[in-house]
Amino acid sequence: LDFNLLWNKSDKNSIMIRNSLIAIIATLMILSGNAFLTPNNPTSVGRHSKIMKKSASKTFAMPSAMYAKKPVDDLTSIESRDMTKAEMLDLNAQNEEIMNMELAAMTGFSLVISIPILYLVWVAFFSE
Repeated sequence: LDFNLLWNKSDKNSIMIRNSLIAIIATLMILSGNAFLTPNNPTSVGRHSKIMKKSASKTFAMPSAMYAKKPVDDLTSIESRDMTKAEMLDLNAQNEEIMNMELAAMTGFSLVISIPILYLVWVAFFSE
């Protein structure tokens, strides 16, 4: 695509291509117009601007809340322990069985998808 020829020619194809490029570039510039606006900007437009304006005062207005001490969660109700060797071997066997089933399903799916392609190759090479 030679841009010098595109801008200097006046035939229908080059005019149509040039106008299409201008329309695409203009559309991209318009759609990315508020890409760099912050959520608490009062001039932000869009369907979420009311939500952002409401949450902006809570989220962005108090920077000291960011550095406030977080409450410590009580995790004593969670019981954890290491798996025994037998449990690990059992889990590995289950995972291997699942992976083998997934591999068989993927292989079958790829064969089903490739049947029409193989038919078209057969027709292309061996038909008269």
